[in-house]
Amino acid sequence: MAIDFETANEHRGSPCAVGMTKVVDGRVDSDWGTLIQPPAGLRGFNPFNVAIHGITPADVADAPGWRAVLADIVAFGDGLPLVAHNAGFDMSVIRAACDAESMAWPELRYTCSQVVARRTWKLLSYSLPYCADAAGVTFTNHHDARADATAAAEIMLAAMRSAEATSLDRLLDGHRIRWGWMTPAGGWLGSHYRGHNAGSRKPLPGADLDADPDGALYGALVCLTGKLNSMTRDEAFHRLAGVGAQPAENVTKRTDVLVSASPAGLRPGNSLSGKAKRAQALLESGQDIEVIDEDEFLRRLNS
Repeated sequence: MAIDFETANEHRGSPCAVGMTKVVDGRVDSDWGTLIQPPAGLRGFNPFNVAIHGITPADVADAPGWRAVLADIVAFGDGLPLVAHNAGFDMSVIRAACDAESMAWPELRYTCSQVVARRTWKLLSYSLPYCADAAGVTFTNHHDARADATAAAEIMLAAMRSAEATSLDRLLDGHRIRWGWMTPAGGWLGSHYRGHNAGSRKPLPGADLDADPDGALYGALVCLTGKLNSMTRDEAFHRLAGVGAQPAENVTKRTDVLVSASPAGLRPGNSLSGKAKRAQALLESGQDIEVIDEDEFLRRLNS
């Protein structure tokens, strides 16, 4: 069962749409989705988010609230484990929205198609369009929650075929990826690769040494290309330092992540910026480097 959320603003507890896709006997069987009225106090729509998914306050004015939607999510999921692309984000939406409504978290087991894709294909970017392209999936409606959920499901099915795995358990065991989970008692664990390089990054000079070492950008050397819509470059550099990362002006052999402010530059087949071309060359030479878009950058800053 794959799931995807869109949010109204930068707060994880502001879901405004959800899409789910059910897989039966190794193929996509059905899908479901709905707009959502975000929890009270979190209903402001950020122009940056609206520009990404196109959902406005008027669209959700008559939509069901989180309490009703979560019940529908659990019913459609029918106890099956969940898959999401960048599951850390989507699962945090569930937890934050429940917290905003003073609700218990649901009992869930989940994993991440992005984590699996990293162990399956060597890509310049592990954004959903790149992973879908690697999986041979036709994908044209990015940030439509149903379309994104279906793409995540298809990516996992392609990864299973690539690994000749007959179940998600066998796929994750083969790639040394642990299941994530959350419980009504408030416990949770993310779905991560358990290999020898996991968690090996160290804080860099100039970064906050007290930053969360489990943060998505902790210990990363990050370069930006293009003009961000959500913040100035100086603000981005300050935010990076705050999460234990370090900004860099140019792509080098030490760069871990390149943030591309142009979403079009992260679609397979589109022309790359000079820095992205340099990243591609480094990737092909064996460097572990990744290019992400601004939306993904914001998610990692807040994870």
